[in-house]
Amino acid sequence: MRRSLTFFWRIHLSVMLAVAVATAVLTGALMMGDSVRDSLRDLTLDRLGDIDHALVSERFFRAGLAEDLERNMEASSVAPAIVLRGTATHQQGGARASRVRILGIGSRFGDLFHAEIPDLSRHGIPTPFVVNESLRQELNARVGDAILLSFARPGSIHRESLFGRGGVSESIQTVRVQLTGVLPDRGMGRFGLASSQDAPLNAFLSLRVLQDALGLPDRVNMLLVSEGSRDAGDPGSALSRTATLDDFGLSMRVQADYLIIESTRFFLKPHVADTVLGLAEEWGMPHMAILTYLANTIQVGDRVLPYSTIAAMGAGRVGILRLTDGNGAPVPGEGELLLNTWAAEDLQANTGDAVDVVYFEVGPKEALNTRRVTFRLAGVVAMEGLGADSLLTPKFPGLHGAEDMHAWDPPFPVDLKRIRPVDEAYWDAYRAAPKAIVSASTGQRLWRSRFGNLTSIRIGPVPGEDITRSAERFRRRLGRALSPESAGLVFQPVKELGLAASSGSTDFSWLFSGFSLFLIVSAALLVGLLFRLGLEQRADEVGVLMALGFTAGAIRRRFMGEAI
Repeated sequence: MRRSLTFFWRIHLSVMLAVAVATAVLTGALMMGDSVRDSLRDLTLDRLGDIDHALVSERFFRAGLAEDLERNMEASSVAPAIVLRGTATHQQGGARASRVRILGIGSRFGDLFHAEIPDLSRHGIPTPFVVNESLRQELNARVGDAILLSFARPGSIHRESLFGRGGVSESIQTVRVQLTGVLPDRGMGRFGLASSQDAPLNAFLSLRVLQDALGLPDRVNMLLVSEGSRDAGDPGSALSRTATLDDFGLSMRVQADYLIIESTRFFLKPHVADTVLGLAEEWGMPHMAILTYLANTIQVGDRVLPYSTIAAMGAGRVGILRLTDGNGAPVPGEGELLLNTWAAEDLQANTGDAVDVVYFEVGPKEALNTRRVTFRLAGVVAMEGLGADSLLTPKFPGLHGAEDMHAWDPPFPVDLKRIRPVDEAYWDAYRAAPKAIVSASTGQRLWRSRFGNLTSIRIGPVPGEDITRSAERFRRRLGRALSPESAGLVFQPVKELGLAASSGSTDFSWLFSGFSLFLIVSAALLVGLLFRLGLEQRADEVGVLMALGFTAGAIRRRFMGEAI
């Protein structure tokens, strides 16, 4: 066999070269798969630094939640930040970049990338900010240039609802900043939570500067967690222990002998309302669920009241909350309505009169439709207790901060010419206290929305307890009953997910081998053809061997040995 290998060396060398080509094609495909996987892994580690978990919420919460989490998680670092989507425009050149990631960061953010954070303090510069190289090239900007950053101003109320409406121009905030530094497209400059091979367009501002621009001091919408070691606690569990009602978007105020629970987003979410009412039932605490809405008109005959709030509530009793005018005014039934004394006198209304209420309803594609409903006046409520309680009305955007009604700037159309001096006098004395009360079922039927069906819940103390102690116990119990997930506060294991995505659901090595299948098969055929050509040239040798008594199997083994 050795003598045959050397004697027919030209043929065997051709076969060896063909095998080398086939091996190179297959090895190249496998190496390409490994290269892609490792490149994606490096990109993930580069854009995340030491970040293991991230929480991004559409709603803003306390920046102090970061410190609370650190105290409940060993060997962990938590960085609060703000992330917004917007556009950047070069003020002098006019170049514009969209899909810009605007980040409000503090010193802890730089620690996550083992990098010294750029100096974002003012030092005589109106509003300094830093961009990565990709955004600088997009804007064709240089250090010292003025840039206009535009972003959507977050609203406390859903824009699809009546009280969260407003044009695009009214929800866009623009800030003039000055470029003070440029980061390379790696490390902190490449920061991004979503897996992507494209370099992002990142703009960095001081966290406090962005908070001031948004009018949200000490508020953030993103938390970044570095576990530091395997002994670090789970951020989700720590969040459940540290989140407060404020972080859930709830406020609780204690009044004389009852407490008020409201949402920072105007409507209480249904599951939150059910939880609050369920706890009140469990502890035997008297309670009252309230839905307050705005009527464009309340009319009796030819007399009209413009822009008045209406409260829908049940027959509950909470401390001083009494539906009475001293003569025992009844709780309104279905299709009935109560007026307070001021409204009844202004409308010259008597029990049994028909009262027309006109209001806005948000229809398909956020269109405003005008609706009219007629009630029967069931009674009159005195100007005390519920009859003159401005706390029944949550903070309507554009209304509560106004000194008088002519200064209203609501997110829906109003005709301020309809407002009379007596209406201004009512506003000065009672602010947005409802002038009418309807039953809970009526209010739910007319004004409930997909965002919720209650604007506040009032709860009295536990029987035998003072309101202060009951409120504190209820606050703690409610905090444990609500889950962060229900408020949209969820930590995602971004590094684990990013590394899993870099591996892909399909092995990249086999994927690129499939792409190179044609070349691999062609190289294998080349090997087979060259070997077959060599055998055909040695046909005489086969005949001699068989004539000498070699069997076909022996000859076949001889050639297979050379092939191997």
